Amino acid sequence: MNRETNNGKRRSQAPRVPVTVRLPEKIVEQIDQEREQCDVPISRNNWLFEAAIEKLRKSSSGDHRGSE
Repeated sequence: MNRETNNGKRRSQAPRVPVTVRLPEKIVEQIDQEREQCDVPISRNNWLFEAAIEKLRKSSSGDHRGSE
């Protein structure tokens, strides 16, 4: 989510913290298959970031079910 001011410059965003995540190889392969289906290329990091945001939004809306 890049936000721009009226003059086209980016507003500052909250600093990002590096996080190491260890995932089973099969999960990474599934993520990569999903990424390949995107019309616009997306990095694995951004895909995971978007997935985390989606999970947090579902959680805050009261949807506490596990993965389907």
